[in-house]
Amino acid sequence: MIAVALAAVAAAAWGQPINGISVSSYTALALEAAPEVRSAEDAWRAADAAYKAQLAAMAMPTLAFAGTANPYGHNPANSYQFQTWRLNRSDMAFNTTLNYNVFNSFQDLQKTRSAALAREAALRTLSAARQDRAFLAIQAFYELDSKNELLEVARQNLKAQREQYQQSLDLYNHGMKSLADLLKSETDWRSSELRLVFSEADQKNALVTLNTLIERPSLEDISLAASLVPGTTDLPSIGSDQARALAQRPEVATARKQAERAKVAWEQAVQGLLPSFKVDAAWNRNDTASFSAPSSSLGAPNPNYTVGLSLSLPFGFNGVSQAYAVAQAKAERRRAESAVASAERSVRQEVAGAYISLEKALRSHAVAAVKEEIARRALELVGSQYRQGSADAIRMNQAQNDF
Repeated sequence: MIAVALAAVAAAAWGQPINGISVSSYTALALEAAPEVRSAEDAWRAADAAYKAQLAAMAMPTLAFAGTANPYGHNPANSYQFQTWRLNRSDMAFNTTLNYNVFNSFQDLQKTRSAALAREAALRTLSAARQDRAFLAIQAFYELDSKNELLEVARQNLKAQREQYQQSLDLYNHGMKSLADLLKSETDWRSSELRLVFSEADQKNALVTLNTLIERPSLEDISLAASLVPGTTDLPSIGSDQARALAQRPEVATARKQAERAKVAWEQAVQGLLPSFKVDAAWNRNDTASFSAPSSSLGAPNPNYTVGLSLSLPFGFNGVSQAYAVAQAKAERRRAESAVASAERSVRQEVAGAYISLEKALRSHAVAAVKEEIARRALELVGSQYRQGSADAIRMNQAQNDF
């Protein structure tokens, strides 16, 4: 399937006709060409990178490195003695610090949870975009196939009406049909021509839709390998299907992840009201310039390391801003929860509608199959009577249109 899809993509890129494409291959082409899918995929990649960056920030230590030198002028590292231009290794000072946050009141954990939920929501959004585009592609594929069949029916009807007119003209010339029958046959013939015009326009509109989804020239011909054989279909259980849809539909999963993320944001806002307790482990090494006194001579070990504890109010704390931030986060959480309920309700309604549509389609198809057989037999009977002169043009046209 992948090879077929790639070959079809190459053909589409050069605007060449595509012959015998299946619905699965066409759907793959549509997904490949869809800007909505590419945008959703880029959004997921960005969210994935943001999550990994935050995870690394939480789990890994940080490294700081600084190097200083004063190549000209009064050097503060050398008791402000004036020196002409020089940049020797012995005149440079370096500082290396390795810091690891052991605990910071779960702030990093909450940020990582939020990033993880954002990534999951982006992944579900990507799945929803793929699903929507695939469904649209399948609809366009079978819509064109349907219009192709209806166009062929219109052509066959025009051929039959033309033949009926020729027959009516022959019978009229032999005195077996009236002028009214002849005019009726010609009117039906012209009506069939009009139906063909409309069928051709519908077929072209469907072709434009299909080609647009895979970025081909609008009216470029395409041959479809459609295979739809209706058979015995048992109606599913609407209750189990609704439960499965609620569990699998990506838009519902996206709404749930966003609701979880809104809850995390509310928890972070509540944390903003509380003092922040931090535990940090640090390691530091100083390499001073050779003309300066070494740090060890001042009683400071080199390198040195510490485990520090700190308790502080959040940055910019005034109480009022933090309280309103909590209120905002709480409202956002309620909004996200309402969005979940709305998405679940929409899915339940869509499943019920699909169930009703399927039931109607199955029953309609069964009745239509019987009706087609009756119309075929009626057309044969009326056609025989018309050739013998015992049936008029109105009955003949009605039988033809019924079939």
